[in-house]
Amino acid sequence: MTQFKHLFSPVEIGHTELKNRILSTAHQTNHVKNGIPTLDMTAYHVERAKGGAGLLILEAAAAHPSGMLTTKTIAGYDKKIVPAYQELSNEVHKYGTKVFSQLFHGGREVVSSEYRNAAWAPSAVPSLRFSTMPKPISIEEIKDVIEGFALSAKWAKGGGLDGVEICCSHGYLPAQFWSEHTNLRTDEYGGSFENRMRFIVEVMERVWQEVGEDFTVGLRMSADEMTMDGTTVKDAVQIVEYLVERVRVDFIDVTSGDSSTFAGSTHIVPPSPMKHGYNTPYSFKIRMAGAVPVFVGSRIVDPQEGEKIVATGKADVVGMTRALIVDPYMPNKAKTGNLQQIDACLGCLQACIGHYHNGLTIGCVQNPSAGRENEVQTLKESFRDKKKVLVIGAGPAGMQAAATLDELGHNVILADKADKIGGLLHTLKKMPMRHELAESMLDNFMRKISTSNVKVTLGVAVQPEDINKISPDAIICATGSRPYIPDIPGIHDHRVMTVEEVFHYPNNPIGKNVLVFDFAGDWPALEAAIDLAEKGHIVSLITARLHAGEGVPQYLRNEYLKKLYQLNVKIMPHYDLGEIKGDTVVIRNLFSYEKETMENWDSIILSHGRVPNNELYEQMKKLVPEVWQIGDCLAPRTIEEATFEGMSISLRLGVHDNGNPFISTIKGLLTK
Repeated sequence: MTQFKHLFSPVEIGHTELKNRILSTAHQTNHVKNGIPTLDMTAYHVERAKGGAGLLILEAAAAHPSGMLTTKTIAGYDKKIVPAYQELSNEVHKYGTKVFSQLFHGGREVVSSEYRNAAWAPSAVPSLRFSTMPKPISIEEIKDVIEGFALSAKWAKGGGLDGVEICCSHGYLPAQFWSEHTNLRTDEYGGSFENRMRFIVEVMERVWQEVGEDFTVGLRMSADEMTMDGTTVKDAVQIVEYLVERVRVDFIDVTSGDSSTFAGSTHIVPPSPMKHGYNTPYSFKIRMAGAVPVFVGSRIVDPQEGEKIVATGKADVVGMTRALIVDPYMPNKAKTGNLQQIDACLGCLQACIGHYHNGLTIGCVQNPSAGRENEVQTLKESFRDKKKVLVIGAGPAGMQAAATLDELGHNVILADKADKIGGLLHTLKKMPMRHELAESMLDNFMRKISTSNVKVTLGVAVQPEDINKISPDAIICATGSRPYIPDIPGIHDHRVMTVEEVFHYPNNPIGKNVLVFDFAGDWPALEAAIDLAEKGHIVSLITARLHAGEGVPQYLRNEYLKKLYQLNVKIMPHYDLGEIKGDTVVIRNLFSYEKETMENWDSIILSHGRVPNNELYEQMKKLVPEVWQIGDCLAPRTIEEATFEGMSISLRLGVHDNGNPFISTIKGLLTK
């Protein structure tokens, strides 16, 4: 506790006292049906409350029907939401955790809906990222939206929530009003600074009229929108000083970035190449300008970082959202000094914001139970037979399986022919933009395995003849995959190598002019191109996809593309590799099927996907009644599927399912 005396001290935020300074900021879970939070959303947030978070801010709730960001947005304006809020707040409050709603209207930032409504904005200025041209909102519509914010706050209070946060960040509707770039109006809501501030002032005034003094109301804002013509820190300070003189503001939640541009949107959920806590200089300036409590987020992933931020006055409350997604019990572990048991966020974005962008419910690569709390808890509490389980392969899938099986009380042997656990994570550690993911995941799993009862056998390949001696009740094959080499003429030229070989064998000779061929639009080819360009090679990235990084979470893709352009990597979409004839490479356009030749090259790097190492599984399934494939051994995909299947099959083993639909789903997905 002494180590974190600032982080775990209480603080008054308006009418609300927080037990500590740890915040889960608003983020989309997609656990919404017909505009109403589901029981799965409640379970998700209750788990973070159990784990010790001081404050939870629920995901964006539309303050007006015109502000529904997607079909899975909370309808904050609808009175029918009150019972769902009551259920959630009652459960969260049992653990001394407070909960706010975020009131939202995206304005011109409209993602999708079953019927794409017209976007409302101060003026007809398009969103570059979403290619949305909004309609200028009328005075009558402005008044209606303001009333929507007030009613949304009323329903939040009626549902037992402790406060609301009005979302003005990332160039959403309130920020569109106060920006000279997006507000071209000539009426009382445009023109002068005072007129451009009128919308947010009237929203705040009307909210306070509706909820009374015994509530907490603040706002979220981007201190720097990180884009051309966007709000700067100087602008943000002026905005804050103006607001706090005219209306009660209980807190300001400081972030950065802008939704309407690719570069600006990266800061909505910054990926792992970006610096930890980089918004804290902004939060300090806003704290000084407003003289009100300030929250700050941006890759604050461990309690040591949070303690330093609060202790140095950079902020009063720290947003540790992804740290809490990965490890809901991080606060309690830190408070009791159990730091070695904390799982760290990888910064990969794949299953948190990545799931949202794909219309899926929230998940987590490192914590596959995230977003599935109800299902996982049901399985953990199910009656099961304890078994002796042999897990073959100590990559992410095998490590997750072994750790979960051990937690459930099984007798576990984890075997790998390599001399250390981790599998391909050791190759990822050498990559310029994925090394933090690999290092964090390795640290997390090595700690779990080393402090468990799992028996680890390394450096020896398990053979079928070993099974009688080991005598397992079940075998889980997590033997991974190997690079796929396309069957084309010239592919075995000595100048051709795989991405894996680039990083695994760094002393392999690679020529000056390099062609990197990408089949899947995924990150391995991007990593190779960046690594070689940084080392002085002239690199061309030829991808078979519509664009480079097509399969990468969009905010991470933004960083990859920025880096590729900074390094002058030539990007050629829509082509695949057809043939290598001596010093000539034949490529084919995937739309016209026309062939072209490339002459000036010295080395070729292949990123053409992977092939499952399933040979051992085919042998093992004849020896033991219960043999399973997981991860790349089942089918090469991503780390997310590997860890999910490692958890899922482990929860399944030995359970008397009694018709549990989740178990039936697992049976259908995995190969026995």
